[in-house]
Amino acid sequence: MTLVSRRPPAPQVETEAVELVVAPAAIARALQLYEQLQPHDTSVILQARKILTQHIFGMVDQGELDEQKLIAGGLAHLKAIECDRGIKSAHEASKKPGKTRRHPRFNGMRSKDHP
Repeated sequence: MTLVSRRPPAPQVETEAVELVVAPAAIARALQLYEQLQPHDTSVILQARKILTQHIFGMVDQGELDEQKLIAGGLAHLKAIECDRGIKSAHEASKKPGKTRRHPRFNGMRSKDHP
């Protein structure tokens, strides 16, 4: 016969479960919802994943363990960032005039030939 403990899991074990299972699931679900609401460029999704990961793990560090609250908090944070400064696509940034790096024209002289 195996003895089963009736006491609740230790806080560290519960936190580890949240960090290994709940938080990654919340990040994935929040990202899925974010993309369902409005399809985004791959570069925007990658930025959103980074933002969600940092924010959701920050919520876990502050003691939040509920997956639904982590998802809602992550999505609210993304929305706030979009309203404040936006999450820019790498393709949009490359299309703006004046944003491309221009190299000086080659005039037949090598750099060591310059005075």
